[in-house]
Amino acid sequence: MTLIGTLGYGLAAIAFALLALLMLTSWRGRLQGGLLVAASGISAAWATAAALPADTPQHWQLIGILEVLRNTAWLVFLARITPAGQGVAGLPRHFLSLAPAGFVLVYGTLKMFLPFNTNPAPQVIHALVTTGLVTAIAGLVLLEQFYRALRLEPRKTVLPLILGVGGLLTYDLFLYSHGLLFRGIHTELWAARGYANFLAVPLLLLAARRNPAWSVDVFISRHVAFYTTSMVGIGIYLVVMAVAGYGLRVAGGEWGTVLQATFFFGAAVLLGWIVFSPGARARLRVFIAKHFYSNKYDYREEWLKLTRRLAAGADTGEPMAQRGLGALAELAGAERAALWVIDNDRPSEGLRLAATSAISAPGTDFPQSLAADDPLVTFLAERRWTINLAEAIRDPDSHPGLYVPGWAEALGPQALVVPLLNQDTLWGIAFLAAPRAVGHLSYEDIDLFRIAGMQVAAVLAQAEADRLLAESRQFDAYNRFAAFIMHDLKNVIAQQSLVVRNAAKYRDDPEFIDDALDTVANSVERMQRLLEQLKRGRGTTQVERVDVRRLILETVNRHTDRTPVPTVSCQDTHLRLRVDRERFAAVLGHLVTNAQDATPADGIVTIQAGMQDGQLVVAVEDDGSGMEEAFLRERFFRPFDSTKGSKGMGIGAYQARQFVEAVGGEVRVQSAPGEGTRFEMRFPERLVEAGTGQTGEFLAPTFGGQGTQTDDARMRKGDSTERTEGEGKGDRNLG
Repeated sequence: MTLIGTLGYGLAAIAFALLALLMLTSWRGRLQGGLLVAASGISAAWATAAALPADTPQHWQLIGILEVLRNTAWLVFLARITPAGQGVAGLPRHFLSLAPAGFVLVYGTLKMFLPFNTNPAPQVIHALVTTGLVTAIAGLVLLEQFYRALRLEPRKTVLPLILGVGGLLTYDLFLYSHGLLFRGIHTELWAARGYANFLAVPLLLLAARRNPAWSVDVFISRHVAFYTTSMVGIGIYLVVMAVAGYGLRVAGGEWGTVLQATFFFGAAVLLGWIVFSPGARARLRVFIAKHFYSNKYDYREEWLKLTRRLAAGADTGEPMAQRGLGALAELAGAERAALWVIDNDRPSEGLRLAATSAISAPGTDFPQSLAADDPLVTFLAERRWTINLAEAIRDPDSHPGLYVPGWAEALGPQALVVPLLNQDTLWGIAFLAAPRAVGHLSYEDIDLFRIAGMQVAAVLAQAEADRLLAESRQFDAYNRFAAFIMHDLKNVIAQQSLVVRNAAKYRDDPEFIDDALDTVANSVERMQRLLEQLKRGRGTTQVERVDVRRLILETVNRHTDRTPVPTVSCQDTHLRLRVDRERFAAVLGHLVTNAQDATPADGIVTIQAGMQDGQLVVAVEDDGSGMEEAFLRERFFRPFDSTKGSKGMGIGAYQARQFVEAVGGEVRVQSAPGEGTRFEMRFPERLVEAGTGQTGEFLAPTFGGQGTQTDDARMRKGDSTERTEGEGKGDRNLG
C-alpha cells in the first residue's frame, strides 16, 4: 500500500468512525438506525485495516473478512429499507431481498477460511472480486427498488443516501469488473477507493439527519457545519484551480509558466475575497442553515395561528387592521405595536395610523401618519426589507439609505419594522417593539415576517376592496332608484304634456275637461306613490284585479302623440289579471315606447293580449329595426345599457322582466335585424280571471287626427260599444 492509499483509507476510517459514534449516541432503538450504525462501524474497521501498511497474507485475509462483513451489513441495511425487506410485499420476497447478503456472508467467509495454497493472494482476490460484484449489483438493485417505491416528495430526503451508497456501489462495480477482466485488482483504483469512501460519509450523515424514521437523531453544530463546508468548498476550488492552471501551463507554450502564475495569483485573490467577505460568509451560513438543519418554526402551525387570529375578531366587529396587527404582534411576542396603512381616500398624504397595540405600555404614542416621502417609507418601498432596528442603529452601513426616526429610537432599539407588501407594492408598515419570540433576527425570522406581512397586507387590501365595493353598490342602488323615479316622472310629464297640447282645441268640451281632471288625478296619485317610495326606500306592492283590455287602451291613449300609433288586438274583452296595476301600466308603457323608438313612422306597433297554453300572453310587437342575437343574449336585459344613447335609460326591458318574474311569469323575446321585435309577457293562469266578451281588433283612439280613427268626437264624447261594464269614461282617460 502506497502512502497515497494509506492516507485515503485513513481518512475513510476516521470519517466512518465519527459517523458511527455520532449515530450510536443518538440512536433511539429502531432496527433501520441500528443497521446503519453497524454498517458504518464495520466500514470504519475495514478502512482501518486497509490503511495499515503491512502487506502479508494474514493482512489481506483480515481485509477480505472485514470487507465481506462490510458488504453484508450494507446489503442487509438496503434490504431492510425496501418494501420487500419490511415485509410489505410478502414473506417470500422478504427472504429473497436478504438472499444476496446471505450469499456474500457465507461464500466470502468460506472462501477466506479455506486452507490457503502456498500463494493465498489469488484466492483472496477471487473472493473479493466475486463478493464485491455481487454486493455492487444487488445493492444497486435494492437502491433502485427503494427509490422507486417512494412517493415524489420523500425522494428529496433520501437523495443523499442514493448518491452516497450508490456512488460507492458504482465504484466497486467498476473496480471489481476491471479485476474480473484482468484477473487482478488495479493498484491505483484500489488506493483511490479510500478517498471515494471518505467523500461518501457527508452524504450518509446528511441522509441520516433527514430521515428521523431511522431513529438516528443526528445533530451537527452550526459552527462545525460552517467550517467543514467552507473547507470542502475551498478544497474543491483549489482542485479546480490547479487543474485549470495545469491546463494553461500545458497549452500555453512559452507563455505557459507566466499564465499559470498569473492565474494562480488571481485565483488566490478571489479565494481571499470570498473567505474574508462578510456577505459571502453570511450567504454560506444561510445555505447551511437551510439545507442541514431543521426549521426554527413550524410554518404550518404559524400559518394556522396567523389565520385563526385574522378571523378571530369577525364576530365581535374588531377592525381588520387591529386583527392584522394583533396577529403580527403575537407572532413576534411584541409588547408594543403599531400599524400604518395607505390612506386610499388621500393616497398622496402617505400612510395613516390604522391600529395600535400596547400590552405593557398603554400610554405609548405613535405618529398619526407617515408622509409619502418619509425616509423610512421610501426605504421600505424600495428595499422591502424586514428591519432589525437594533442592528440598523448599531451598524448603519448594513442598511444604506435608512434613517431611523426619532420616535422609533425613543420607543427602544429592540424592535422590528415589517413592510406589508401587496403585489410588490408597499401597503403598510408594522412596528413591533420588544419582540420576545424572535431574539437574533435570522433568515427564518425574516422569511416568516415577510410572508406574514404579505398575508396581512392581502387581507387588509381585500377588506378595503370590500368596503369600496359596498360603497359602490350603495351608490349604484341609489342611482338605480333615482333612474326608476326619473323614468316614472318622464311618463307623468308625458301625460301632462298631452293634456296641454290638446287643451287649446278641446277646452270647451266638458268630456275633455273630465278626462283632463282624471289625468291630473292619476298623475297626483303616481307622484304620491313616488313620495312614498322615497320615504320608505321601496314601494309597496298593491295587488288588484286589473282589466287587461282597459289598461291596454289607456296605455295606447298615452302614446298617440307619436308615430306609429299603436293598435290593439284582444282575444277576450273581459280578461282580469291580479297584479300591481301601476307597475303593470308602467312596464307596458315602457315596452310601447321602446317599440315606437325602434319603428319608422309608417311601421306597425301592435299590443296583443290573449290566453295561450294556459297563460295570459301580453305582447308588444313591431316591424322595426330589430336586434342582433348577441345583443339579446348579453345586453338587452342589462339595466342602464341602452342603444338609444342619451335618449334612453336602458331600464324598460329590465323592469319588465323583473315585474313578470316577480309574479311567477316569464318573458320571451323574438327579434331579428330588419324584421322587428316581439316582446311577450306570460302570466300564469292562477293570476287570470276570464269573463265573457266579444273578440275583435281595437284601433287606438286619438286626438287631432293623429290616429287611425277619423271621428274625433268618438274620443271626446265616448263610444259605448268600446266600454265594458263599469268602465265609464276611463277608456279616454289620458292617465
